[in-house]
Amino acid sequence: HSISVNSWTSGLIACIGALELEPGDEVITSPWTMCATATAILHWNCVPVFADIEKNTFCLDPKSVEKNISKNTKAILAVDIFGQSCDYNSLIKIAKKYKLKLICDSAQSILSKYNGKFLGTFGDMGGFSLNYHKHINTGEGGVIVTNNSRYAKKLYAIRNHAEAIIGSNSKKKDLINMVGYNFRMGEIEATIGIQQLKKLKKRVKIKQDIAKKLNKGLKHLKGLKLPEVRRG
Repeated sequence: HSISVNSWTSGLIACIGALELEPGDEVITSPWTMCATATAILHWNCVPVFADIEKNTFCLDPKSVEKNISKNTKAILAVDIFGQSCDYNSLIKIAKKYKLKLICDSAQSILSKYNGKFLGTFGDMGGFSLNYHKHINTGEGGVIVTNNSRYAKKLYAIRNHAEAIIGSNSKKKDLINMVGYNFRMGEIEATIGIQQLKKLKKRVKIKQDIAKKLNKGLKHLKGLKLPEVRRG
């Protein structure tokens, strides 16, 4: 399922809302990210708990995540920062061990892969930003992806004022009261996005080349810590 939204901030809010968390529930996430990662959790009266980041990749440290798990922890919100992948092999094991949900904030990492699989697709939900300073953009916009049909249904509802739209012969009983919003992407933005997708590989290659030049030119500068690309 691929669900367009008017911003990735809206996408994050919708993802947290689809989990049906209760006030006071905790979601472990990274402190090294844009503020919407944390405020999306606060939006539903849940508590963002910050785990530390890895020294080499600046992504969420699985060891710190596990240390921060409490009886109130319900989910992990992993951030693939600056195109870099989190250690999903470890995060998925932790999520299964403690029966936690996993959301992938891959806002900055469209087209990046980890061990051959696209970022944004490792968790229960994930997604990408399409605002003006990302690799491709629609001015403002975002896309949520999920393999879970139940979550997809809730995401579509939250995106559209939580209106329950069912056929007259539908036997669906899952009509839980929800708070929804106008998080829809407009048709003009969507049209721009379709054209931008055609340029994605080229744009990502340009960004990678720039990053390589910066790393090469700055690596001998004392006091500056450059990110290392994770194996795979």
